[in-house]
Amino acid sequence: MEDPPTLIAHLASDRPITFSQLRVDFAGRALGSIPAETAYSIHLHLRDTLFDLREEGHKSRQERPKAGSLCFFDLQSPPDIFFETSFHTIRSHVPLLALQEFAREAGARRQVVLQPPSSGAHDPIIRHLLACLHPAFESAEHTNSLFVDHVALALEAHLLQRYATSVIAVPTDRYGLSPWQERRVKEVMSASLDKDISVAQLASEVGLSTSHFARAFRKATGRPPHRWFLEQRIETAQGLLLNSQMSLGEIAEACGFSDQSHLTRVFARMVGISPGAWRRARRR
Repeated sequence: MEDPPTLIAHLASDRPITFSQLRVDFAGRALGSIPAETAYSIHLHLRDTLFDLREEGHKSRQERPKAGSLCFFDLQSPPDIFFETSFHTIRSHVPLLALQEFAREAGARRQVVLQPPSSGAHDPIIRHLLACLHPAFESAEHTNSLFVDHVALALEAHLLQRYATSVIAVPTDRYGLSPWQERRVKEVMSASLDKDISVAQLASEVGLSTSHFARAFRKATGRPPHRWFLEQRIETAQGLLLNSQMSLGEIAEACGFSDQSHLTRVFARMVGISPGAWRRARRR
């Protein structure tokens, strides 16, 4: 019986890379036909799984990936998959075109080809990158695009360094942004705290590619764009908590958080105390 997996949530980056959380709750299901395309599919298994895998030109084999392990698929020759157990994964869909563009920005001249590892592989960097998206899937519609872009860029860099068939050197910029570039992107981000903004939008403001901008911003500020942006949201919230009579819900909306509980979670994680308690302690 063919049955497509349940799409729990989907995150799109400004790169042509997407992240999805997929689940099949019943055993004995064949995954619906996967269309062939020039892309790679990377899955982080969130539970132990058992499935039969048949790739073109190869005999069917059984795979038993454990929770925390990865499966890589080259979608130019997509496999047939039959699940013996239920499964739950975080999937990254990576078009080869995106990797080629990233490599060109890094100065590579050769054609990019990946040699993915076998199913059930262990790659702590990819596992960490995909796992850190897990909380974002709980409120995908409110997720900061800068954060998803950051994960996509980091994934591209790692795939090229670790799995490219020819050496692709991803550069580390010796210099950060120029003073005017740093000033401009910070002005844009500070004016957009209640909105969503992408790495590509910021990069275009200073005439850089997205990958070059992300590296240069981190070199200049010591943190990736999404982290700086989040810190500004928290600092603005602190100013409103201290100097206004706005409710926590109103402050959350003014600072770009989806609701009061979202503000409370992030504020407590970064400051170490809830915004309500922080306000009360400073108004005594």
